[in-house]
Amino acid sequence: MKEKITEVCEQARYTDILEDLIEELGGDKILSCNYESDYQGYVDIDVLLNDGRIFSYNYYYGSCSGCDCWEHAEHSNEKIIEIMKKEATFFDNIEYYNKWKLLVDKENIKS
Repeated sequence: MKEKITEVCEQARYTDILEDLIEELGGDKILSCNYESDYQGYVDIDVLLNDGRIFSYNYYYGSCSGCDCWEHAEHSNEKIIEIMKKEATFFDNIEYYNKWKLLVDKENIKS
């Protein structure tokens, strides 16, 4: 993938791990990315994969074990990748993804 998630999201926490996962999945192009990179923040990203599916995931993070559940649980990078895979939404193709985006935008639904 040409775009580096760590650069697109300006070093929001865990983007290096997210980038590893998307590389493993065969990421092709970032379709959407919203984030806040501060002591506490979030990443909400949608990525087109080489096989035509869309990977959609969002997470929140904190700056310490008191406000970041992954740090508090002392998860390894591998465990965080496992969690991201399990919690992510995978759309079978761009048409399903676009229908979902239209619904979300029309209803002003927060993901």
